[in-house]
Amino acid sequence: MIQKVDAFNIKPTIQANPNRYEQLIADNKELPLQFREQLTQASRLTRLQSKQTDLHKQVIWDTGANVIAPVLFGFVNWCLAEAQKKGIKRLYFVARDGQILNKIAQVICRNWGYDIDCRYFYGSRQAWHAPALQEIGEAELQWILDGTTFLSVNSVCERVNIKPEQIKEVLIRCGFAESEWNTNLNKEERNQLRQVFVEKQVVDLILATAATYREKAIAYFRQEQLDDGLPFAIVDIGWVGRAQRSFSSLLISAGIYPEKGVQGFYFALEKKRKALESDNLSAFYNIDKPSREHISHYRHVFELFVTADHGGTMGYEQQDNQYVPVLRYPKNQAAIDWGLYLLQDAVVEFAEQFTTNINRDDFSPELFVPVADILIESFIYHPSPLEAKVFGSFLNADDQGEKVLYELAPAYNLVSCLKLLLFGKQPFKGIWFPASLARSNFIYQLILSSSLLKFTHHTRVFIGRFKHLMRVSKPQSIQTS
Repeated sequence: MIQKVDAFNIKPTIQANPNRYEQLIADNKELPLQFREQLTQASRLTRLQSKQTDLHKQVIWDTGANVIAPVLFGFVNWCLAEAQKKGIKRLYFVARDGQILNKIAQVICRNWGYDIDCRYFYGSRQAWHAPALQEIGEAELQWILDGTTFLSVNSVCERVNIKPEQIKEVLIRCGFAESEWNTNLNKEERNQLRQVFVEKQVVDLILATAATYREKAIAYFRQEQLDDGLPFAIVDIGWVGRAQRSFSSLLISAGIYPEKGVQGFYFALEKKRKALESDNLSAFYNIDKPSREHISHYRHVFELFVTADHGGTMGYEQQDNQYVPVLRYPKNQAAIDWGLYLLQDAVVEFAEQFTTNINRDDFSPELFVPVADILIESFIYHPSPLEAKVFGSFLNADDQGEKVLYELAPAYNLVSCLKLLLFGKQPFKGIWFPASLARSNFIYQLILSSSLLKFTHHTRVFIGRFKHLMRVSKPQSIQTS
């Protein structure tokens, strides 16, 4: 239920006491007073809409209202404002990150009168990268062989839509027995796998398969009116623009690449990889600043914010008279069981509260950037024990094939604690360390203190350099003698 309030006459008597996130915003003197009041009011009103009695669900709702909603709302509103400035009439919110972003956009457009067509658009790295392949050089191999925590022969083949059986002879010749195609490859085996994917017969198979998938992808693009001449942009979370490069390559091959290039709006970008110089990649959140490196280190946490209720898009197929996405699975049941719909409801409720009680001309969209700074940093580096438990238990995969799922922030045990201290090895790449620490036994929290971790890290670096020096100097001493 939306509560209409007078933003200039806020009555504390009708509100609960502010929690830590609301207090952080309220106390930040760098933000205009009126904006702070409006934002904390919307967060509180959203938080108080919860009727949850289950603690797990309450934590999801509260965090959605106080952290995730303001951050995502700020990003989507910036996308709409930028689109209006640039004369863009349609925004394609790319799956799966775009599911909740599109829901926010629908609320903003309805309540604030943006005349922009917002659509949910099925796409993914696999749905675009593989069909866009015209050759296999270093840039393509970097994506095909991307070193995720779990990497097998089968998972690499899946990235380019082929099966290991189709290249069985080459695999066996290069030392990959059929019995090992589903096992996680070590560093040496991963390097060796490169030889397989530069073999001419393998390259030819991949490119021929890509052509088939490309035809279906382009048909889906045309169906979604990418060729009707209306100025459009795509919206995604990030992180390097590689998907947009493949998307643009597909448009080029179909002859429907926009005259002024493809505009992409992103939450954050570490790099900008373009198909053509005419492409434009714009980021809401500049992560070049050292104070914002947490986005790069803990991108899996942010990807949790934009989880969708379905599997990733693997490609497209024709059903009757239309093209539909081929999903890895129709329902993301693990996320739904965790509380995904509750999280999305809280985010949409915030959007309703904010846009109902505030006019879009009352503030600059850029004001949400420092808000994101405050909220993301506090949540990522200082999660409460309950936040760490609830959000840290979310199951996540660091590869597009989702072959192995990991808890986002597993509690440390004796084995994982020793591996981290002695070898600097985490259970998986991108682990949410502060939350894992918060979930761990008090003894492990003491052992894994920042000072001790720094000491062991410097010790490993010193030993590594010493060994390297010994290896380099040994032949020289023999030669001298």
